[in-house]
Amino acid sequence: MDVTVLLTVYNGMPFLREAVGSILAQTPADFAFLILDNGSNDGGETWLAGLKDQRLRLLRLPEPLPRTEALNKGLTLVETAYTAIIDADDLAEPGRLAAQTSFLDAHPEIDLLGSSVIAIDPSGAILERINFPTDHDSLVAHLPLFNPFAHAACIFRTRTVLEAGGYPGDFPYAQDLALWITLLRLGCRAASLAEPLARVRFHPGQASRDARRSKERAGDDHRLALAMLDIPGLPPASRQAARLRAAWALLVLRRNREALAQVLAAVSEAPLLLPVNSLIRQRILLEIRRRLPGRHVLR
Repeated sequence: MDVTVLLTVYNGMPFLREAVGSILAQTPADFAFLILDNGSNDGGETWLAGLKDQRLRLLRLPEPLPRTEALNKGLTLVETAYTAIIDADDLAEPGRLAAQTSFLDAHPEIDLLGSSVIAIDPSGAILERINFPTDHDSLVAHLPLFNPFAHAACIFRTRTVLEAGGYPGDFPYAQDLALWITLLRLGCRAASLAEPLARVRFHPGQASRDARRSKERAGDDHRLALAMLDIPGLPPASRQAARLRAAWALLVLRRNREALAQVLAAVSEAPLLLPVNSLIRQRILLEIRRRLPGRHVLR
């Protein structure tokens, strides 16, 4: 398989062992595995240094880089046609690489490929299956509702992403969604496999659950929602939902006048559509669910 699995990690214990093991257990075994240890000091760096596997290439940084910068540094070291992502707290299903590389081989028009995922808790117990749309048009249409490309389930054409500039450096939190939107704005095609090929772990230590980073997340979300408007073929209901998503983020940032401007722009996109726009209703329910204790919702 002409694929490199890229893992960047900073203090990923205790989940790191499972994440790495889920990749080393993939079949067929003809892939490369690049791990960038981003200055870890939790014992994970020692454990990684002791791994012996000819597929594994380990690069240790003496000092941590911002996550986006670390991802881009790793990406520049990939020498294969495809790059598959795994995160240090998530797991790959046994047939993930084979299924995704086979699909890309058979569909040269697809640059970005995801899959459905299984949500798990810190112990690895299954919470639920999260299904995403599978075709390009449906994936694009749902972007204002949620990110249908779970990072740990994604594979992409390495050259395409490098030519697009890699992960956008001005997004400290949502660099993965920023990259997907960049690719789509450039006219790249995407797809997703219905079979869940990754297990995404929900735990309190994640940045998406850190209340101290809510303003940072809202800042990213505001800019990403507006960037969605430049995706070719974005339908009117999705454009309207994207503007209201931007307005919500601006309210979190207490930029109320700008939020009102986005609400008015959403209305002007399609005034008669607003009362029956199901994406908006789903987004409101998603925001409510996200704020309930113990809920596991992808952004």
